Amino acid sequence: MNIFKKFIFGLIFSLSSLSFADVSLSGNIALTSDYVWRGMTQNAGDPSVSGGFDLEDDSGFYLGVWAANVSADDDDTVAGSGSMELDGYLGYSGSFNDDAGYDIGYIAYTYPNYDSWDFEELYLTFDFYGVYVSYAAGMDSAADYYEVGYGIDAGPGAFSISYGDYDGMGSNYLIGYDWSVGDFTLGFYFADFDADAGPSSDQDGGYFTISY
Repeated sequence: MNIFKKFIFGLIFSLSSLSFADVSLSGNIALTSDYVWRGMTQNAGDPSVSGGFDLEDDSGFYLGVWAANVSADDDDTVAGSGSMELDGYLGYSGSFNDDAGYDIGYIAYTYPNYDSWDFEELYLTFDFYGVYVSYAAGMDSAADYYEVGYGIDAGPGAFSISYGDYDGMGSNYLIGYDWSVGDFTLGFYFADFDADAGPSSDQDGGYFTISY
């Protein structure tokens, strides 16, 4: 948990420099039929509950924490007994105009009791007219990730599609539809992952989320 401890100390330092009159706090919680990340299931195809908190300054600076249950065995392989993913992140987002913006930041992925899974990334995203391009640079021995996507309003919700490539692991695409109903959002998705290790490691399937 050394990564997360470093993040917490950085969080405290960052908070001390903010004017709380300019800071907003928000929270989120979600239930998903399968926690899929970059095309790969993180919960062996079982439902997962997640949630987090975010602090955002009017200047565009933000920081937050997020957690979800994931599956893990004692031998550090996915599937089996329960475990947890606990992430901490901070960054800065801004806009060039009404239709274009950027987001740059740092995220630490941590797994209590499975420290060998911990890793960190620096990320950068540009979005313009519904299109976004994102790059996550893995720190130390972590792999890099690239993604491009597009979203558009469609009926009562929004349609999105994306394609990503995870160095040394595989590529994925995602098709989704998000429908907002009051403070809730219903999401319906289909993900496909083509593993570099070969067809036996490929994954695909649909899942849905309910978030608040």
